[in-house]
Amino acid sequence: MLEIMRNQAQSWLAKLILGGIAFSFGLWGIGDYFTGSRVAYVAEVDGKPISDLSFTQNYERQLNSYRAMLGKQFSKTLVKQLGVKDNTLQTMINRQLMLDEAARMGLVTSDAALLAYVQNNPTFQQAGSFDPQRYHTFTRNMGFATTRDFEDDARVNLMIDALQKAIVDSAQVNDAEVRAQFEREFAQRTIAAVMIEPQNLIKDIKIDATSAKAWYDSHTQNYRSNLQVKINAVVIDPTKLAKDIRVDEADIASAYEARKSSWTGNGATQSLSAVHDELKKSLIVEKSRDEAYELSQDLDNALGMEDSLQAAANSLNLAVYKTDAMDAPKARTDTLLGSDQELIKKAFTAIPGDSIDIIELDDGRFVAIEVLQRIEPAPLAFKDVSTKVYADARNAAAADKARDIAKTLLADSNQLTPDAMAQKGGYAKFLSKPVRRSGVGDSATWLTPAIVNAAFNTGAKQWASKAIQTSRGLALVYVTKTIAGDDKAFSKQKAAIALKAAKAKGAVRFARWISTVRDRHDIVIHPKVLEKI
Repeated sequence: MLEIMRNQAQSWLAKLILGGIAFSFGLWGIGDYFTGSRVAYVAEVDGKPISDLSFTQNYERQLNSYRAMLGKQFSKTLVKQLGVKDNTLQTMINRQLMLDEAARMGLVTSDAALLAYVQNNPTFQQAGSFDPQRYHTFTRNMGFATTRDFEDDARVNLMIDALQKAIVDSAQVNDAEVRAQFEREFAQRTIAAVMIEPQNLIKDIKIDATSAKAWYDSHTQNYRSNLQVKINAVVIDPTKLAKDIRVDEADIASAYEARKSSWTGNGATQSLSAVHDELKKSLIVEKSRDEAYELSQDLDNALGMEDSLQAAANSLNLAVYKTDAMDAPKARTDTLLGSDQELIKKAFTAIPGDSIDIIELDDGRFVAIEVLQRIEPAPLAFKDVSTKVYADARNAAAADKARDIAKTLLADSNQLTPDAMAQKGGYAKFLSKPVRRSGVGDSATWLTPAIVNAAFNTGAKQWASKAIQTSRGLALVYVTKTIAGDDKAFSKQKAAIALKAAKAKGAVRFARWISTVRDRHDIVIHPKVLEKI
């Protein structure tokens, strides 16, 4: 049946169809379908290598999935924050281990299960039915050379998923566990907090010259000049290239024929005249981006032959953007560097003499940066920073005093109500509405997650054992009332809570299982190879 489906899937949809790629397809990755003469290993599992080529393909698959999900919100910065690269590698390692375990257990995926998975997948359906053309198109968009490659990968993934599901589904929960989970989510607290604010104590803090100098001497690392850099840069901007790009009517007509399906809906197709201007703009953008990419490649080649960015730029008649020495705060206001955080990072981490890389930014620009000079931070003289030193020393003393006060108050807290404690020193007191552990019930700004968490680890009519640091100061937390989850709500939520609790318990069981499996195997990661990708 799969062979028949492949034979029918000969034509493919317009290349512009990029959406609909299911994220779950990228979870486990694929094997090494493309090989080359250069092979480096990002990791090894029991001596079995995970090549950089295999990792790169998996990593690109993950990035494509995030692009499809996030759209305009997708960025390289977000990818780094999410740790996609490391997560991809750990998933590949776990995948290899699970493959070995599945093989040891004799698990296989039947043809019938694979066929059902493919034909029932909404991504490959048109009007509720399996569409061979969509199947062919989307598997190629997902990075597979052929549909057979996708099926081979899917067969393995289904086997691994079955193993994981068996472990997760083996977790059972009793009524007590379900009720405990319900209480964790639906029980409430009313919370009081007494705030010790250092800012209110500063007026009584006196710092003399001796104390200020002592503070400076013990915190010299805080009083240093900023790192400064002087750079040259070349910017290849497709939006500027677009001004000189011309598109003739023949190109527009040809593009219209190739993309006619994009303007077809409800059986009717918009005319060329109706979409002419939009299509022309689109072609100009595409051509400008292609030209920018080609120009970036020319610059990259020139950099390999010249000894400086200036010389490489001159060979291509490209303008060079020059700066005087600047620190990071000034760089953030710079016309070029301030336009993208990636450029600031590059400028302040590169060393004079480093090879020059061309960075592709999220907005389509290509930028090459050469650091000409790097002025390292140096200690500043006391007289030049004395105002800041006095302020820092005073703030530190006020913070210390606030901690001493909080410690003293907590020592006597058993004899004090929130009102009495607040009145004792004229401190601010706050009182919450009934609030859940999740924060639902009261959105007051003083009620931080840390304060709520402390309250839910404290009994009724009791003070939390430690003061909680907040942006305003130290909060002494008191639970005025505990409110159990409603029994009627529990009856309605019991089935859903039981399922949720079982899944959570199963997830913990699987995490422990995979951790145990990893402990039994030899895993080696090569970070230097990973960094280059």
